[in-house]
Amino acid sequence: MAIHGTDSLDAVVGWMDAMRRGELDDIKRWLDPEVTWRGVRAAAICRGRGEVLEMLRGSLEGRLGAEAVELVAGDGAAVLGAKVPALAEIGGVDLRGQLFNVFRVGRGRIVAVEDYARRDEALAAAGVKAPEWL
Repeated sequence: MAIHGTDSLDAVVGWMDAMRRGELDDIKRWLDPEVTWRGVRAAAICRGRGEVLEMLRGSLEGRLGAEAVELVAGDGAAVLGAKVPALAEIGGVDLRGQLFNVFRVGRGRIVAVEDYARRDEALAAAGVKAPEWL
């Protein structure tokens, strides 16, 4: 019996580790060949593993440095939030030093990623609720 969100959590944590190490071959392993990545502006989209890897290569070179991350997993999706003070805006969208990615996972690989400027929008898009901490 699978634990709720396990596949999505495993895939995103594996991808995060590969990103942290800057290992493009390991990053590639976590991405479905037909993966899409939509930026905070809907017109900004990468289609296919090659385009996504090229975009991520630029991210690795720029290393902005996250102060905090949050990962909330659900069935087939996970939301990764990152507090990155140096990240003020992308394409004219005010990010207030934070960015939220919705990762959609299928068959153990990331099949789509959507970027959001606001946490509540990302959680709603992923169909997950914020955790209730004690």
